[in-house]
Amino acid sequence: MFKFAKNIVGGIHPIDDGKSLTSDKAIEPLARLPPRLYIKLKQHPGAPANALVHAGDRVQAGQCIAQANGNFSTPLHAPLHGRVVAVTEQYIELKPDSVQPPIEPAQSHSPLNEDRSILIERIAQAGIVGMGGAMFPLADKLALSEQYAIDTLLINGSECEPYMSCDDRVMQEQSAQIVGGIRLLLHITHAKQAIIGIEKNKPAAITAMQSATSEDSKIRVQPLPALYPLGSSKQLIRALTGIQLEQGRRSASYGVLVHNVASCVAVFQALRFARPMTHRVVTISGRAISEPRNIYAPIGTPISHLINQCQGLSESPVQRIMGGPMMGRAITNIHQPIVKGTCGILMLSTSESQVEQPSSCLRCGRCAQVCPMQLQPLHLLPLVQHEQFDQAKQLGLGQCLSCGACAYVCPASLPLTASFNWGKSELKIQRYLTNKSELTRQRASAHQQRIVAETEAKKSAKAAKASKRQNRRHMTEEQPR
Repeated sequence: MFKFAKNIVGGIHPIDDGKSLTSDKAIEPLARLPPRLYIKLKQHPGAPANALVHAGDRVQAGQCIAQANGNFSTPLHAPLHGRVVAVTEQYIELKPDSVQPPIEPAQSHSPLNEDRSILIERIAQAGIVGMGGAMFPLADKLALSEQYAIDTLLINGSECEPYMSCDDRVMQEQSAQIVGGIRLLLHITHAKQAIIGIEKNKPAAITAMQSATSEDSKIRVQPLPALYPLGSSKQLIRALTGIQLEQGRRSASYGVLVHNVASCVAVFQALRFARPMTHRVVTISGRAISEPRNIYAPIGTPISHLINQCQGLSESPVQRIMGGPMMGRAITNIHQPIVKGTCGILMLSTSESQVEQPSSCLRCGRCAQVCPMQLQPLHLLPLVQHEQFDQAKQLGLGQCLSCGACAYVCPASLPLTASFNWGKSELKIQRYLTNKSELTRQRASAHQQRIVAETEAKKSAKAAKASKRQNRRHMTEEQPR
């Protein structure tokens, strides 16, 4: 049995985390039909899915419109009834003609009576990915339970990113479905227990989940300090189990798997109602939004349409972000669609986004104090800036979570996170080039070995033929005349 580790390393808690803008707003369905859905073919780490439809085709809600393409790829399904307008290399454009997806009947038999390999395949066919942001195919993660003995499932309900409240509302409003999904995941992985980690700044969610799990001895709720980035898998594992993952090792090798609360709902709906992953809850927030809300939206809905449902903008935003303010990415096109991993859309006002000019490092050490990976950002930054990537790698650049905690507390406003992200991308390019060079060397060596082998084989064959001719000549000469 694991024990809750109180000694959490690093982390920050913003004075104003912005959650109050939407934490009391119930989840709303999409009120108006979007004119178009743009369903991206790449919503997972693997290769883009292969489209199964063509322009002009009619599709039904829940219909598979793109199939998985190799490892770490997932199929895609039509969120709503409609007609395919176009199919490109990047997305399927769909013109919907009904707002609500059909309600599928419950399965006639319990999934708890089925073999886990069958259930994992059904989850794969439902196109479920991790909904915490990484979008890793859930079936691939669950398949690790066939390789490793899983003792504990950690259910991530911490939602530590500022402004985000979609998971909070899911826990308050869909606690029974979350627990149903957890029971199915326990059955699939053969895990002994599940621990739901929820930050203490979500008391209503904690109460709802405690009530939903009160009669299940295998599932318990563990309140956590409100500390960013406690929602990161490595930090959550350390906080709830005391295990510190070694670099390069999977959590499954320690007997632990981590799943997001929204992913548990998706599993429940897929296995109990045969409903693929076509919608998700998205937080639309920031003080530049007229009426911040939590919206249950079809995958592929343009951001602009979601903002319109929130009565538009009250002022011109200084920053437009997909995801949270710490680890999210800038929105370059307000009409781009949401994907399976989109947890939030932020339109930040001037009062929320103070962009200051960077100055020289003060050597205060605050960045090192808040780093959850116990790195030394003040020593890493000059190495990255001078492109000394090998030395930066030795100091742990590859372990950086890109959580942004160091940049948040830096009084000199240094671009720490941006610099480390660039450094990690350069390390990735170096690894690719090194692997490519090694593969080329191996192929050249194998080619040379084949040439030598073929030459030797030809010599041997030639010698064998000569020997055979010589033997025949001798036999002819020895015959009596």
